[in-house]
Amino acid sequence: MSSYKQIFIRTPKPLPRISWHEDKRVPEREKQGETSEEKPSGARPKLTTSRPSHDPIISQMIKAAKKYPVERSPSEIQLMMSALKLFPILMDQIDPPELRYISRMVMIESWERGHTIFAQGGFYIVVRGSVRPCDDDSSTEETKPKIGVGGSFGALEASEESSNSEVIRCVLTLEPCEILKIPHSGYAKVRKDLQGQTFALKETLVQRCTFYQDWPRLSVQKVANLIQMKNFPANHVLVKEGRVCALVAFIHKGECNILQDIGTVMKLSKRGCINSVVVGQLGPFESFGEVSILTDQPSPCTVVTQTPVQAGVITPEKLQELDSITRSLMRQSAKPTCGKLSEEEISKQYMCQERQKEWEHVKKKVLSDSLFYNGIQPGVGKWTINRSKKMH
Repeated sequence: MSSYKQIFIRTPKPLPRISWHEDKRVPEREKQGETSEEKPSGARPKLTTSRPSHDPIISQMIKAAKKYPVERSPSEIQLMMSALKLFPILMDQIDPPELRYISRMVMIESWERGHTIFAQGGFYIVVRGSVRPCDDDSSTEETKPKIGVGGSFGALEASEESSNSEVIRCVLTLEPCEILKIPHSGYAKVRKDLQGQTFALKETLVQRCTFYQDWPRLSVQKVANLIQMKNFPANHVLVKEGRVCALVAFIHKGECNILQDIGTVMKLSKRGCINSVVVGQLGPFESFGEVSILTDQPSPCTVVTQTPVQAGVITPEKLQELDSITRSLMRQSAKPTCGKLSEEEISKQYMCQERQKEWEHVKKKVLSDSLFYNGIQPGVGKWTINRSKKMH
């Protein structure tokens, strides 16, 4: 038994550890590869690239990107999205919806020093290390600046690479590098899928609108081709009463208020003179502006966004691109957003709204006084504990 430990139990051997201190010396192989033009004789060798400030995120992204796309977990995809946002040169060239799809198909390539990379198959971003542009015959040009961490070469689309002479098509690695690659085929598929989803959304906006439910699909597609998706903040005036509408809008998300001038009915409030009254609302899958533009008549009402609104918009110039048959069909199907109300109807609407506002104010005041009388302070929550003790 005394020799048991010597036979079966062995002390673990310590693994070699590489520290990342800034004062770490450069290995001899890097020191030998440096030319006299890059560093003067007798100078202390330094690292050619500095580590990025978000190194832990970059390290985790590299680890996740080396997996096959089908093996990446949702948390890893989310991590890669956060890491890709750290590269402005990529975010300036893509739309935000494309980022999630790109994070699922990017790859990381590892290259040793002195290798030539031909960027004819995609868009490359240097994640670690540095490279230098060179000609296709693999001869470096010392006059060209180095591409460090965050730099790029190649192009996202094959057509852009062939038409632009400034695109860097070949580089030489100056040290061991980690390079992120977005292939042309993958990015083209992402663009095609997103365009298909966007067009399907535009078709749905038109088809689900009450005025266009009985339209043939060919006519719906003609209108959908002219739509451009836009976002509007709350309290944004889309249409002004007495003016021709500046757009045709198909609401996807959010709500809009329809206002009309009070006319002879005026009231001076603390906020100033009230000269309009809400006569209706517009919600998702409703449209407005078609009749005003097609008939060249001023709008009988004002449309203001009540909440942030996402809508498909068609400008008057784009609407004129439709053929005469489709424009005639739209003129027959669409109806004015709101008919011009009489002064009596406007006065009735105004009085109803004022009574509702007054009732809401009284109800809120009575509720607040009741809570205060019973010692209840909303937001504090101590009264619930005292009440539960009394119940026991």
